Amino acid sequence: MATGSILTQNYSRSQSHLKGRALDWFEVLGYRVIEDKATDYAHLKKALSEQFPVVRNRSELETRFYSSSQRRDQQPSDFIYELLKIHKVLKLEMSEEKLIDHVVSRLEPQILDYVEVRHPQNTANFLQIVDKYKERFMN
Repeated sequence: MATGSILTQNYSRSQSHLKGRALDWFEVLGYRVIEDKATDYAHLKKALSEQFPVVRNRSELETRFYSSSQRRDQQPSDFIYELLKIHKVLKLEMSEEKLIDHVVSRLEPQILDYVEVRHPQNTANFLQIVDKYKERFMN
């Protein structure tokens, strides 16, 4: 029974120090981390770090994501993958449709026109359209 009360104390103490998405995660899944482990701070910290990795250069990545445009010497797919990776690292709250619109609007004008008239439905479709463009016009 002593173990149960220690678990309850650790759960309450851990929960009281969390906010936002970390608290949501902990309330939904984190209690399992505490119940399944020896429940010390190191285990909780490790679980939180795995769930919410620290992005050290966040402002630089946000600037690149929101202000960059495809360079003339840059392959469209390289530029697109770069923005998609940044989006994933930053875990931005953005629908797939808005993400595609954001990336398309930053492409070189000729490929932007080609992609826009084909209305990509999702990221995979968007990348297929870009591959088709490269195949037809860049080789």
